[in-house]
Amino acid sequence: MKLVVYVYVSMIVLGVQAWPTVKRSFELYPAAAMPYNEHRIADCMHVASEPGDYIFKKAALPPPFNFNRDEALFELDAVAGDQLEAAAAAAAAAGSVCGLYVIGEPDTIVEITMKHYDVNCESGGLMAFVDGWELNGEYFPAVKDHHRVLEDRVYEFCNNNKQWPRFSNKKFFRSSQNAALLQYRIPTRGSFVANVRFHKITQPCNILVQDTAAVYKMSNYGHARNCTLSALFPAAVSLGSLRIGSKAVRAQEKVNYDCHLFEDRLEIGGSAGLDTTGMELASDVCGATNELGPEQAVFCGVTSVRLVSTGRYQNQAAVIIRKADEHDLDIATLLCAL
Repeated sequence: MKLVVYVYVSMIVLGVQAWPTVKRSFELYPAAAMPYNEHRIADCMHVASEPGDYIFKKAALPPPFNFNRDEALFELDAVAGDQLEAAAAAAAAAGSVCGLYVIGEPDTIVEITMKHYDVNCESGGLMAFVDGWELNGEYFPAVKDHHRVLEDRVYEFCNNNKQWPRFSNKKFFRSSQNAALLQYRIPTRGSFVANVRFHKITQPCNILVQDTAAVYKMSNYGHARNCTLSALFPAAVSLGSLRIGSKAVRAQEKVNYDCHLFEDRLEIGGSAGLDTTGMELASDVCGATNELGPEQAVFCGVTSVRLVSTGRYQNQAAVIIRKADEHDLDIATLLCAL
């Protein structure tokens, strides 16, 4: 019996002594740490294309100077010139609306998590998530090209310090395409931390272009919808792997660049702003081909290619876009008024 007890106790002791060695053996291969990126927002219009935390902080403005002559001279001597300029700029921007403009790869959507925000409703502070981009009152995707109404695409929020009990201010948003916007107006003081992530999707529709030379695949995937590809610059556009319209339309010998009478078509044009609803058209394309088509240049602030689909046909096209310059004026099909 004594022998059995001794063996049992010895096994326990050996097990305890062996555990640190076993534990350390697993630590020889630690799990790879996830990359963490931290970005400071310094511009009123900040464009972001990388994941990570985006941090903004605004301290309270100093009280205004007393412009009594003697006191003003004393204060002007005491404050450096660059500090005065910074104070003036901050005062000018006190009531302005700024934005974090997020753009991802064509086949991604944007996820924004508000990890923290201190934006006081009572002082006129306000934040808003926009499913897409907004600039000068115009939206991408255009209202008619999006499956959600505009009221559901914009979500406003701020801190109500009078609310009790106080709830967690963490919020979570996802866009419907590769572009999203976080707007903010902070008149006095405030801060926020917004975490940005991107998620792959299999059927992208509306795409905001961030590359100046790339190939993009557009398709309706059998759905009745409009899908728009927009580049925020004058661009030269060419088409390849085109399949748009009925079998009769695809059976034509050549690609038709005047398809405005057909319901299923690819519209190429431009506009001065983000809203492509009333864009000027350079051409309406339909038919089928595997050959690369000719380039056409669109000299507008925004160049757009819209795939209009009734849902009766599987429409698709490869769109090649590059930035246009003065050497492309001879292939220009549209010049927008400045």
